[in-house]
Amino acid sequence: MVAGASELCGFLDSMNIRRGLITRNVKAAVDLFHQHFGITFCPALSREFRPYKPDPAPLLHICTTWEFQPSEVMMIGDSLKDDVACGKRAGAFTCLLDETGRYDSPVHATMAYKPDYKVSSLAQVSSLLEANFDLTP
Repeated sequence: MVAGASELCGFLDSMNIRRGLITRNVKAAVDLFHQHFGITFCPALSREFRPYKPDPAPLLHICTTWEFQPSEVMMIGDSLKDDVACGKRAGAFTCLLDETGRYDSPVHATMAYKPDYKVSSLAQVSSLLEANFDLTP
């Protein structure tokens, strides 16, 4: 599990904020993750869901399931070309997880999709949410 993920999930749970998952892993791996860590995402969309990110369909599916507008959700991921592009194309807020600083290079400055936010650790996301969004139900 990515460092800070458990704490972020705990924070989201404490604020009654839903969380979904869009992953390249197969469904069996997602099911194993849910069982092993006791942290569930609903919905959890594996690579079997088509079309796959960067198409906005998986995130739009989650929004429809939750009855939220895309502008009411945030896509958090570690890929500009997949996660951020998916979120932007859906109309959601986006947050890039860049643990190593690999996206700081000038090569990535010209990418078509820029994240709304960037963090180097999932532990930073709760503070980012509190500082920039009204989290009251």
